[in-house]
Amino acid sequence: MKSKLKSFAAALAIVVSLVCGVTTGDTEIRLSVSAAAVDLVDVPVHASIKLPEQFANMPVGQIAVVLKEQNSDISVPGQIVMEDGKPQLWWVLPCAKKDVATTWTANLTRREKTDSEGFLWKDTPADHLDLLFDGRRVMQYVYARDSSTSERSFETSKPFYNFFDADGRNLITNCDPDSLYPHHRGLFIGWSRIEFGGKEYDFWGMTRGNTAQVHQGFLRQAAGPVLAKSSALIHWDDGNDGTIITEQRRVTVFRQSAPAIALVEFKTQLKAVNGDVFLISNKGEDAHKAPEHGGIHYRPHNDTAAGSKRAATYTEKVAEENKVRYLFHEDGIDPLKDKDLPWVAMSHGLNRRHYTVLHINHPGNPGPTVYSAYRAYGRFGAYFEKKLQPGQTLTPRYYLWIAEGKMPARGELAGRYQMLINPPAVKVLAQ
Repeated sequence: MKSKLKSFAAALAIVVSLVCGVTTGDTEIRLSVSAAAVDLVDVPVHASIKLPEQFANMPVGQIAVVLKEQNSDISVPGQIVMEDGKPQLWWVLPCAKKDVATTWTANLTRREKTDSEGFLWKDTPADHLDLLFDGRRVMQYVYARDSSTSERSFETSKPFYNFFDADGRNLITNCDPDSLYPHHRGLFIGWSRIEFGGKEYDFWGMTRGNTAQVHQGFLRQAAGPVLAKSSALIHWDDGNDGTIITEQRRVTVFRQSAPAIALVEFKTQLKAVNGDVFLISNKGEDAHKAPEHGGIHYRPHNDTAAGSKRAATYTEKVAEENKVRYLFHEDGIDPLKDKDLPWVAMSHGLNRRHYTVLHINHPGNPGPTVYSAYRAYGRFGAYFEKKLQPGQTLTPRYYLWIAEGKMPARGELAGRYQMLINPPAVKVLAQ
């Protein structure tokens, strides 16, 4: 009788654990994080791991992770992400002190809640994809394509990314078809002259022919408490039913604390599919204008253009503190002459608030890179030229840190560059 009661109790415990979403085989992984070269804040780090047997066949979205720093009360959420079929453990270090290594313990359990925590993708089919964090809009991938009229064709000629303020209510990037230079939209990529098949095509202003960057579909999406990833397939079409470039565009957005709005990795793969392709911009007498019309750029809201005399919304009196400002990694930089800058920051006022955008050029990118970073209305970004042979691919990679507030000190921005280009290394000690 007693054995039967014990068996019943054991079975009941299993049922309760399944109903409540609790497992009895929680697993810990011990990890070491190497010392940082400088003091850092909100540092994304990761390690390749082997999932314990009880989680091996479970969707990673159902695995909850909490990491705790040894000899500290600090605990943070973690996230399992599959990369090339292999699991990675990601988390964000709240801080990393210079020359101080740390040890962390990750505790894996079955997620108790079925609803998503942290980041969440929300799609409006054939129009845009919103990224939410705890219900607040952070970013929006706009991918609609409508060629029914010339106006709509221009308005929907290329996908781009919008960003919102810290409240998630108001746009801080430009997407207005009636704005100054309406082809500058949020975070975008393009070149004003692409040579292909003996002809020139405009994938910047989209003013010649009916060229367009056309969203084909999503390749991958992932979201959780630490990061969100989205990959899309985009065709750069010549306007005559031909494709010049296929693009696999991936963005990763990481969890950050205030005053940051978003930390974004923009990584895209460009492939020449039907012949030699030359990514270029102006030439000849206009060669000095090359960085103005090519590469990966960020355009703030059109109201920022009030500080520019060329803007449709120009006003004679603009508060000095609201004007667009640029900061480089050292004094005396001329962005038109000095090549391969590690980063450039831009700040501006908008709606009685201030914003800063740090644009980071990964050292593995093609070069030389020239930064367009002096326009009074705030559009800035990195330009390079490259020839691609048929089947050849190019994978430029940039980071953007977008925050509310006036321009930080140069040392802080340099530290953010270091944490992304040379992050602390993570090693699995035991699992």
